[in-house]
Amino acid sequence: MFIKVTYQSIDRVRITRPFKTLTGARRFAQKYLGLHPTLGCGYAISDDGIGKITVEGSATLRDLFPESI
Repeated sequence: MFIKVTYQSIDRVRITRPFKTLTGARRFAQKYLGLHPTLGCGYAISDDGIGKITVEGSATLRDLFPESI
């Protein structure tokens, strides 16, 4: 299993991390956007509009943010 999660913010911060487990990827994503971000088409955005998460590999946004469904 390979998951790559990228966080971007409006002030041009970009952090990309590879993960071998869904648990680690979920923890990273929820640390930056919280438990209930708004899910778009291919991205999740924080409710304040500051941060965005995208994911590649063996996971989806719904896997990272199951409470947002």
